[in-house]
Amino acid sequence: MSISRCTTMLRYGGLALASAAMMVTSALAQPAPSNNYTSFEATSAKPVQIGYYAEAHKDCTPAPLPTIRVIEAPKSGTLTVRVGELKTNQVAGCPGLKTPARIVFYQARAGTFGTDHLVYAVINATGAAATYDVTINIKEAPKEVKPSGGSKI
Repeated sequence: MSISRCTTMLRYGGLALASAAMMVTSALAQPAPSNNYTSFEATSAKPVQIGYYAEAHKDCTPAPLPTIRVIEAPKSGTLTVRVGELKTNQVAGCPGLKTPARIVFYQARAGTFGTDHLVYAVINATGAAATYDVTINIKEAPKEVKPSGGSKI
């Protein structure tokens, strides 16, 4: 499946829907993994959601969760994959679709800034894979503003 500059994928009945670009291609037409390049801004203050990945059958039932495989780990932060639930009305014939999803997060280490890079693959139950090449621009975390003690009267 070919998804360009996209980080969200929902596979439905042999089709891949990419929410950011809404490009739809046949999963069977892809002989080799595709590359999807994107970038994000992050600080060490909180994790950034990189993408979420889910699949559903034509009858709107959840398909097995895809596998996330780290190809190149980030050097200045951590990549975390969590299981969550995707809710969408974007799939024709499946209003209010709810399906389990794998959600990918990046968190910069405290005190780091500059550029980080990571690559991971999303592999569905049939073995079709998409590779995601991500550049992270790490900015300095905002300084905490401490409330003043006020003045005494």
